[in-house]
Amino acid sequence: MRIGTIPQTCAAGLKRERRRCYSPAAVMTYTVLARKYRPQTFSDLVGQEHVTRTLSNAITSGRVAHAFLFTGVRGVGKTTSARILAKALNCEQGPTPTPCNVCDACRQITQGSDLDVLEIDGASNNSVEDVRRLQESIPFRPARGRYKIVIVDEVHMLSTGAFNAFLKTLEEPPAHVKFIFATTESHKVPVTIRSRCQRYDFRLIPQPVIADRVRQILAAENIEADEDAVTIVAREAAGSMRDALTLLDQVVAFSGERLVGREVTERLGIADREHLVQLVDAVLTGDGKSALEVIDAVATQGIDLLHFTRQWLDYLRDMVVLAVAGDHPKLLELSSEERERAGALTKKVSPLELQRVFAGVAKLVDEVGGASAPRTLLEMGAVRLATRPKLDELATLIARVEQLGRAGTASTATAPAANQPRAPVQQQRPEAAQPSAPRPASPPAPSPASPAFGANQQRPSRPAGPAGAPDKPAENPFQRYVPPESREAVAPVRAASEPASFAPVAPHRADSQPAASVERPAMSSFAGQGLALAQAPSNQLAPEPTRAPEPVLAPESVRPQPAVAPVPVPAPASLPESGADGRTWQAIVERMRKDDGRWSAMYEHGIPSELSATRVVICFPEGSFFGRQAQTQAGTDALRRAAQNVLSGNPEIAIKLASEVRGVTLAQRDAAALDERKEGIKKRALQHPRVLEALKIFPELATKQDIQVD
Repeated sequence: MRIGTIPQTCAAGLKRERRRCYSPAAVMTYTVLARKYRPQTFSDLVGQEHVTRTLSNAITSGRVAHAFLFTGVRGVGKTTSARILAKALNCEQGPTPTPCNVCDACRQITQGSDLDVLEIDGASNNSVEDVRRLQESIPFRPARGRYKIVIVDEVHMLSTGAFNAFLKTLEEPPAHVKFIFATTESHKVPVTIRSRCQRYDFRLIPQPVIADRVRQILAAENIEADEDAVTIVAREAAGSMRDALTLLDQVVAFSGERLVGREVTERLGIADREHLVQLVDAVLTGDGKSALEVIDAVATQGIDLLHFTRQWLDYLRDMVVLAVAGDHPKLLELSSEERERAGALTKKVSPLELQRVFAGVAKLVDEVGGASAPRTLLEMGAVRLATRPKLDELATLIARVEQLGRAGTASTATAPAANQPRAPVQQQRPEAAQPSAPRPASPPAPSPASPAFGANQQRPSRPAGPAGAPDKPAENPFQRYVPPESREAVAPVRAASEPASFAPVAPHRADSQPAASVERPAMSSFAGQGLALAQAPSNQLAPEPTRAPEPVLAPESVRPQPAVAPVPVPAPASLPESGADGRTWQAIVERMRKDDGRWSAMYEHGIPSELSATRVVICFPEGSFFGRQAQTQAGTDALRRAAQNVLSGNPEIAIKLASEVRGVTLAQRDAAALDERKEGIKKRALQHPRVLEALKIFPELATKQDIQVD
């Protein structure tokens, strides 16, 4: 036997083996679940009841349109509905909304071999010639059925010429022709086509509906699956029934006769729910290290980080729903175990904090999706959220603002008393300018009569205190420097009972100083004085040095009078007491301020209508924010504790919102007193010698006064 030849017996055996392996009976056939369990009637089509009911009623009443446009995302039943509609119209028992699926027409339409139902792929048959060939067959009557039905899938892929060729036929088709168009992008279909069709929008199928359908198919296939596995498949389908059945095929091939949630996540290449729980817990509790460890574990498994970030966002959404609406079955798409774990995490932070984290993760999804280094952005975003600063509630911030306002009011009221001891010190300052007293060598200060005085005068360095003692800080860095010789003339005035900063100076006589020695100061000098006056507090302004009066430069209404009496600060407004007993109510609010300042800030805007040891009734205007806060359990508890302490009883608490509330609140009284105090400060500022001197030089400022009191 030569090398390379095959014996006859071996060749015959090989031929038999080849025939046995490739015979049709030996070839393994398998129909995927998406085709095997494809709906065959309108009742089997789940999640699209609005479409199936409309089509069924149209068939029953005989009002079937000549053209339909089915739109929606992939896998929601558009082509399936087109085939069911074709069977319903051509069924031997019909037209009927429930085709029999037994007659030859139903079976051939299901198999796709019926001569009267033309199913065209718009992606591959999109030219004008394809449409013209179709139009040539349209005038002929159907071979067997009642209607000739044309189904064009992905109709948006047709060219502009093909759409234009369809227009006339689609507008006036023969009575025996029905058109059914299906597309996932309806906006790409020309409006001239859409206006000639009845449009049906197919919705995304809810997750619970997909989960129920998956359970039915698993039961029919005799496959066991836990609740987590079914939930994961339904969630990853994202509203598409075909995607759900395709994923189910994959996990069944991987897991066999029993599906477990952890194996399903591993097969689908998605993050385990445990990783999501750990990441959310780490971010909410501020543990950045644990958050980085979770992201590292997810990245090590090769999981798509963008998909993982979206899962994180969805989980936070479910937590916000739990915190706001509770365990609502229609709003939550979680299993029972996942709901318990999410509920435990929700109790750790407030709903506002959850919404804040949700907003940060939503922004992170966009950043990770368009990043060249998604892991880095995800890690830094998680650390940023874990180390976020704490935000206080609105009531707490309002209370702090109120406290700061009271502190500023108290400091303003005590400022004149604090300045009283300074008068003797200022009276002794001229002694340091005597020739007998030693003083350090320094350039002589320009006299007030010098034109350069005030324009180029610099603030001298702060005088050193006693040895070893720290220097006393300057009272006002913007206050203009006044030489000691000029202070000598105003020292007796500062010894008066009124505070030195507001004591007016008697007008100077013209003969007290030769007229020749008086010169008009430079314009920049008065500009510098105006800046110092605007920036320095009213209780720290130094009086102007002695000058001779100028000629008449201002109207009579703004000239300084021979004797100017100090304007006293008016007392706080004597407003009526609020409610039944204003002093008792004020004591209760003061008690709340000691216990918890935020609630005192709320109740300062309320008016008591009844105060007794047995009952306390507080009224707020209807729609008041403070009234709504006071009606909360925490607000009534704070009022009850304060009332028990002041009234020595256990009163019943009632918060009322009325359309009309009479009386003056504590907040209004404080605001009125503060306004009057500010008005007094403004009036005294207008009587200040510097202001009067400025009005002499600039009389036009008399009608442009704008005094701001902080």
